[in-house]
Amino acid sequence: MRIVVHDMASTVGATVNVGIRRLGRGRRPRNPVRYDVRVNETKNATRLGGPKAYAMWGMGLLGYLFAVVCRSSMSAAGIEAANHFHTTSTALSGFLYLQLFVYALMQVPAGVLLDRFGARALIASGGLLMAAGQSMMAVAPVAWMAVAGRGVVGLGDALVFISVVRLISAWFPARQAPLLTQLTSVTGGLGQIISLYPFAWLLRLTGWRAAFLVSAGTGVLVAAAILLSVRDDPRQSSRHHERPEGGLAAAVRGFGTALRSPGTICGFFVHFSTWFPINMMNQLWGLPFLLAVEGWSRETATAYLGMGVVINMVFGPVMGRLAGVHPIHGRAAVVYASVGAQIALWTVLFLTPGPHPMWFMVLLLVAMTSGGPASNIAMDYVRDTNRPEVLGAATGFANTGGFLSSTVIFLGFGVLLDAQGATDPSLYTDHAMRVAALIQYPLWAVGLVGFTLMLRPTLRLIRARRG
Repeated sequence: MRIVVHDMASTVGATVNVGIRRLGRGRRPRNPVRYDVRVNETKNATRLGGPKAYAMWGMGLLGYLFAVVCRSSMSAAGIEAANHFHTTSTALSGFLYLQLFVYALMQVPAGVLLDRFGARALIASGGLLMAAGQSMMAVAPVAWMAVAGRGVVGLGDALVFISVVRLISAWFPARQAPLLTQLTSVTGGLGQIISLYPFAWLLRLTGWRAAFLVSAGTGVLVAAAILLSVRDDPRQSSRHHERPEGGLAAAVRGFGTALRSPGTICGFFVHFSTWFPINMMNQLWGLPFLLAVEGWSRETATAYLGMGVVINMVFGPVMGRLAGVHPIHGRAAVVYASVGAQIALWTVLFLTPGPHPMWFMVLLLVAMTSGGPASNIAMDYVRDTNRPEVLGAATGFANTGGFLSSTVIFLGFGVLLDAQGATDPSLYTDHAMRVAALIQYPLWAVGLVGFTLMLRPTLRLIRARRG
């Protein structure tokens, strides 16, 4: 006979074989009674990938959505900012250059802080910092104060995405992580739609100050919601983060460990080479470029850029699934295909006069948009080649890549415009915009060379870890 006793308050399991002597016979029974005492502590445990995991991820997504709204608000307000502050093209680039430079500069410290303090604290802090930056934008009387506000936005933005990636790693099985990372990026991309339509509408309706103050107030509410609901790890019994041993010094040493992993460097170059073209178009220069080169109306150009978000929603899950099922060759194929298509189509655009056929512009948008999901493959390389305790630092460093290349694009684009005499939006011409956009090619070259050199040792390490 087998008796199973379940104790839902513990996880220790024990089996006790008890031989019961028959009364008066002095020998063991043929079939001894077997008592199976199972101590199963699942009452307080949370299943990875369960409903609570999706709730944690959903709250992290809310924080990331707000971050993308703040990050891309200049895509709707760029021309208004030039007129509001009476700035040159280089000064207009400064709004995003400083924001993305601060973001890139903060990725490594943010990763170290993430390993030390956890995702909940960093997402909430990021929301509050972005709210402060949007408030500075709202009340700034001169351009340099508004640029400083964008820097504060970049500081807060830097804390959010890698923290959401850490939540995914903590709450979901490894096989689901690539897909959920892509879905995070896709859902966060809705922030671009919010900037292009609701925020732009609010900006025209209420004016500069009111629109940015509403954005700031939203950030405070998001930060409060994160603090009240998110737990960093399913093993924690409360929202309090259990800090790792060794303190901040150990976290800093962990960054050195992460840099020695080839997957960390490989991820950096993936992010560096794939993401900056669509970022250039979405964040600042897309609208002026389409108006000057293609001769489109503002409404058509806005709808075109908004369509990229929809395309991204298709690409993200497909690439996430491919990266999860084919981690060795599938990921590299996605990176090379995305960058190759972007280079080919931009080259055709530069060599042919505008306006171009709509079918061609849609192909260009598809190629550029593929760079967003392709950039997230960087996180897959990082996750598969680093220990969990240094994952924050490694992810932060890899995530620096695309923002570093984007800072070069934003500043370089504006400098090249000014060098041609196109110092304000009324002077943006077809020729000036084409020359400025050529700055993409050296960045592609650097990114592809770095990725190719680091790919082989990265794949070797992934194979070794997978056995």
